[in-house]
Amino acid sequence: MKLSTRARYALRAMMVVARDTHDGVPINLAEVADRTHLPRRYLEQVAISLKNAGLLRAVAGKNGGHLLTRPAKDIKLGEIVEATIGPINIVECLADTEACMLVEGCECRSLYSMINTSIRDAFNAFTLADLAERRVAGMVKQMTGTALEAHR
Repeated sequence: MKLSTRARYALRAMMVVARDTHDGVPINLAEVADRTHLPRRYLEQVAISLKNAGLLRAVAGKNGGHLLTRPAKDIKLGEIVEATIGPINIVECLADTEACMLVEGCECRSLYSMINTSIRDAFNAFTLADLAERRVAGMVKQMTGTALEAHR
């Protein structure tokens, strides 16, 4: 499975918005594009998805831009990913049982479901604040160490 460009750009953009907006002062997409080295036009499309999902809001006016709709600590990374690509599904049959003729007797479906749940849980284990404040790497290391200890 490969995480889409759209989802990766959304995570990077939201991280910048979380880091660089304070006291209700918005950041414009041109600044976000400059700080993330992302194409502005594509970023504008990503922002529409984030606004439609209620994660980002536009502020009009001369000093307008974008703000988070809630504190970064209350936004799960999974929300950002799913706002841009839809529900996380590694195979189509998990969301649409009619997509596969073998769904009833599929010996792999439970494995796919477990992997899908693990991916969703991994994204939802972290908040935008964790990402913006550079805590994710340490948290992953700690979680991975705990998981490894559990398997020993």
